[in-house]
Amino acid sequence: MRPIDKPVLDARTVFDTCTATARPKTVRTKLQALKDTVAAAAAEYDTAATARALHTLGHLKDLPDGEPKKKGGLNKELKNTYSSRMVHKKSAGRDFYDQLLKEAPDDRCALCGQGIADTLDHQLPKAHYPLLAVAPANLVPACRDCNYYKGEEAPLNAEQQTLHPYYDGEIHDHTWLVARVSGPPKPAVVFAAVPPPEMPSLLAARVRHHFTILKLARLYNPQAGPELRNLSRSLPRLSAKAVLEHLRERAEDWAVSEGVNSWQAALYRALANSPWYTGGGYKEPWK
Repeated sequence: MRPIDKPVLDARTVFDTCTATARPKTVRTKLQALKDTVAAAAAEYDTAATARALHTLGHLKDLPDGEPKKKGGLNKELKNTYSSRMVHKKSAGRDFYDQLLKEAPDDRCALCGQGIADTLDHQLPKAHYPLLAVAPANLVPACRDCNYYKGEEAPLNAEQQTLHPYYDGEIHDHTWLVARVSGPPKPAVVFAAVPPPEMPSLLAARVRHHFTILKLARLYNPQAGPELRNLSRSLPRLSAKAVLEHLRERAEDWAVSEGVNSWQAALYRALANSPWYTGGGYKEPWK
């Protein structure tokens, strides 16, 4: 996860703009009457997210209709406020959508750090929380894979909440992404979320949940291949001592530039700590 500053956009203003041109007029009138309700829900969301307690917002679920699939109800129109009145390129709220999307670090997904951020993910799904469908703090720039894997499940408890880029930046005060190197006959790398003992238990549980739900091992494992191929060509030119120094320096460089929990930093830490790899395993070709 890549931390992002919380949006400065006002939830009431965003909702007001998105619904001001809704059609027909009867729908617009009903939606505009919900401005205070939506603003109050967004304020509750901010408080809960700050406390890592989005699971406590169950009382907002399926409001205002109280029925998730009620035909012709306000829930459907609230969800349409996102899809038709914010995402649509000619919609009144498209500027807000683009503004949120542009906050993606290097245009990359804030949830996995790798994919292209070309959509916004609802941290609490709009299917169950229509009042938060266009609440800025609930919308995170993400890749389509992460958005798909995360799905529409709402957290039932604190441990089941994925990491929130706007509220959980301190998770990178701890090194929890690890790479495991194996060999011979050739080096193989597998990534895993292994929170350290000193990490608060709730954060540790959420890290593991985030890693599992978004299938980050499946994303990160193949990334090691090109790095190992390059190393198998370049490291044999160095002395044994220089190999170890190079790997440690690269681990530190990646930790500074991409974060201690980037797959690159984790990979180079693991390579530097592998006696087999530093003892000559790096000479084995990666195929």
